[in-house]
Amino acid sequence: MARPGGLRAVLGPVTSLGGTVAVIGAASWWAGAQLGWEELLIVAGTCLVALVVALAWTLGRLGLDIDVELDPNRVVVGDDAVGRVLVRNDRGRVSLGTRVEVPVGEGVAAFEVGTLGAGERFEEPFVVPTTRRSVIPVGPARSVKGDPLGIARREVVSGSRIDLYVHPRTTVLPPLSAGWVRDLEGRTTNDLSTSDVAFHTLREYVPGDDRRHVHWRTSARLGTLMVRQFVDTRRSHLGLVLSTDASDWADDDEFELGVSVLGSLGRTALLEEQEVTTVSGRNPLPSHTPTRLLDALSGVEREPDGLSLRDLVLRSLQLARGASVVGLVVGSTVDVRQVRAACEHYGRDVTVIALRCRVGAEVTRHRIGNVSLLEVGDLDDLARALAVVGSGR
Repeated sequence: MARPGGLRAVLGPVTSLGGTVAVIGAASWWAGAQLGWEELLIVAGTCLVALVVALAWTLGRLGLDIDVELDPNRVVVGDDAVGRVLVRNDRGRVSLGTRVEVPVGEGVAAFEVGTLGAGERFEEPFVVPTTRRSVIPVGPARSVKGDPLGIARREVVSGSRIDLYVHPRTTVLPPLSAGWVRDLEGRTTNDLSTSDVAFHTLREYVPGDDRRHVHWRTSARLGTLMVRQFVDTRRSHLGLVLSTDASDWADDDEFELGVSVLGSLGRTALLEEQEVTTVSGRNPLPSHTPTRLLDALSGVEREPDGLSLRDLVLRSLQLARGASVVGLVVGSTVDVRQVRAACEHYGRDVTVIALRCRVGAEVTRHRIGNVSLLEVGDLDDLARALAVVGSGR
């Protein structure tokens, strides 16, 4: 009598389809024996033969080493990523034909690998098309033995998973110059100051100057008091806030435009070495480098129960403390009055630019209190829209 463990080892490769075939065969055999119907007994025999043949397909060793490569593993939406599957037989015996499967998102790329001698390799490229922004898991690969019908299947997983980041489309923007604030570690400007860390020149003392800034050596040489003149150093802390509440967006295309707008702003600011804090819904996004930011934006999705605009602004105030400029990106279903009421929480010391995205809309600018509201209908119009803000028109 076979032990239960041995029976499980034999029937382990049987799939759910194989289990269905087994149940049909057993039921047909019982009904055929009880009723004397030869047709049902034939069905039972056919199911038994199918199970035996399917299990025979799973015999053999699965000792192949499989690697999956992606080059590159970051692409812009619409571009293709090229992958490659590498199969090696590092064992000292011949490996009979097998099938290699590489999960790609919700699909599977399958490769038929023939007989490989000891030390032989198999290499095959594959293409991953990208039609939407996302993070696509690729792998881990698996070697599979089984029948063509899928009644029995045995697999061994090899390698690890690779994430393919499909970045949103972005556009090149001019330098972002609004919202400068004083900061000891910032950039020098042309604004003169009596107290900062960036030395500019020496000038004659005038009543009211801080005597701590007197340059005594030059004063002794010239016979008159000379003081140090400084220039301001400033930096810009940009807060980027993206609404992910599904009700704030008319459709997916509009949301994609919003993600691209925010990504373009963040990428430009980071390339200028500005400090950037990005908030998407309830969560902060990594914003240390352009690549990290675009990687994070690849996985951003609309949320059926996302934060209201007011709650989103309050959340951003917690995460983006000290921001001198805030770019708030919303969809076309958000009312102007909602934008104004929500942005009042930022206060008048913060420059707020609200970008309302509506596919196909003309670039327009409205001034709502201390908020500049821009209508953006196309990513290529973003630079022109920001130029309108910068010019004050």
